[in-house]
Amino acid sequence: MIVDVLIVSSIYDFSTDLVVQELENRGVKYFRLNKEHFATYRSTIDIENRLLEVIVNGESYKVTSATKSIYYRQPVFLRNTPSNSLTIDEQLSRSQWMGFLRSLVIFEKAAWLNRPEATYLAETKAYQLVVAEDIGFKIPATLIGNDADKFQQFKQQVIIKSLDTILLRESNDCLFTYSTIKESSELNDHNIASAPLTVQEYVTQKTDIRVTVIGDKLVAIIITSEGNGIEEDWRTVDRNLVEYTEIELPKDIENYCFELLRKLKLNFGAIDLLLRNGEFIFVEINPTGEWGWLVNSERRFDVDIASWLIEGK
Repeated sequence: MIVDVLIVSSIYDFSTDLVVQELENRGVKYFRLNKEHFATYRSTIDIENRLLEVIVNGESYKVTSATKSIYYRQPVFLRNTPSNSLTIDEQLSRSQWMGFLRSLVIFEKAAWLNRPEATYLAETKAYQLVVAEDIGFKIPATLIGNDADKFQQFKQQVIIKSLDTILLRESNDCLFTYSTIKESSELNDHNIASAPLTVQEYVTQKTDIRVTVIGDKLVAIIITSEGNGIEEDWRTVDRNLVEYTEIELPKDIENYCFELLRKLKLNFGAIDLLLRNGEFIFVEINPTGEWGWLVNSERRFDVDIASWLIEGK
């Protein structure tokens, strides 16, 4: 079967599940390439004929120049650190399958959500902040590194973030980090020298806004608790106490969002903004950001993404 839509994902991706359900409801020919199943697939990329064939349980799925779109949900093959050391064979397998996924860029006629090289670049926080500021966004004062003395120039509280998403394993526990609020004086050579950090001025009395852009559609959602902004990282608050309300952004801010995706060569982006005293501040953009938690009966990002993939924009 020649597929119209290829999805590169994981068996644990809830957002992909929603898109797949919609594609199935519409009778779309698709194939979901899950990274956990690579060894069970029999996959071949035919360079001369620009063809990817994956055989699963005796059935053939083909990606060709006629394939309309590719939904690339897994930009990093393995982000979390395994709890046990990998064998030589496991290390070889993972590195080579990552190279295999990168090879999918040969399908240039397909519409990508998003292309791998654009995703990798856009995930670089320093780069996206520079691009956002050049467009016109206000950004927080930001330093990246492991020199504690430099961070002392922040005279107020700072917010500390990782440079990349952290998913670590300790025995059977999976560890994830959130943004942390600290006094700059708490940062010293002993506690930060081993790994670089992103340190930003802490924006107080703010309200968080998540902007989801899918092609030419933009939806902005303000995140509150009892109608008020959440001072700490809202992801650490009981979800039953968090409200998600759609708002209309000022036209210039909306244009900045679209321009940011254009500059980063993305067709999808999850943008985090802060609103303080009527001023919008850019925090970050995630080219593979989660959106499943925002879906409801009126807000169907799964339908929007499925439609984009079907049309092959």
